[in-house]
Amino acid sequence: MTDEKLLQILLTDSENGLELVMSAYSKLAYSIAAGILASEEDRREVVNDTFYKVWRARQDIDLDRASLKSYVAMVARSCSLSKLKTLHRYEPLPDNEADLGIDVDFTSDEAARTNERIIARCVSAMPSPDREIFIGRYYFEKPVAVIAQELGLSERRVEYILSKDKRRLRKALIKGGILL
Repeated sequence: MTDEKLLQILLTDSENGLELVMSAYSKLAYSIAAGILASEEDRREVVNDTFYKVWRARQDIDLDRASLKSYVAMVARSCSLSKLKTLHRYEPLPDNEADLGIDVDFTSDEAARTNERIIARCVSAMPSPDREIFIGRYYFEKPVAVIAQELGLSERRVEYILSKDKRRLRKALIKGGILL
C-alpha cells in the first residue's frame, strides 16, 4: 500500500489506519530503537511511543517533504534518544566535542552533498570498532561511558578513538570539502 493511501486511511479511519501503519513500519521503528537502546522493554516502549506520536500528528504529516517511512524513522529515532536521555542522564555533546575546528558549509545543496559524501566515505572506511564508536557518539549521541560499556572498552580508549577519527575527518574535509 502506498504512503498516500496509508495516510488517507489514517486520517479517515484513525484506528484501522494506525494498525496499517504499524503493520507496515513497526519493524523499522523497532530496529531503530534496537540500535540505540539495550533493553527489550525500552525498545517496545519506544515503538509504542513512536506510533502514538505518528497518530497524534497525522493531520500535520506532509508527504511532499518526506515519505511516511522517513517520518516514522525520524519519530522513532527521536523517541529512542529521548528514552536514552532518561536512562543514562543523557547530556548533549559538549560544544568542544562536536566542533571539528573548521566551518563546513552545509547551507548550499551542492556543498552539503559534497561534504556529506566525504563524511560518509570517511566513516565507512573506519575500521571496527572505530566506526561503531563514531556512529554511536555522533549519530546516536550516546554517552562515552555507554559506548565503552557496550564494546567492553575503557572510556579513555573510546575518547582516544573519537579524537583520532575527528582529526582524520577534519583532514579529509579540508582536503576535499567545501568550507565557509
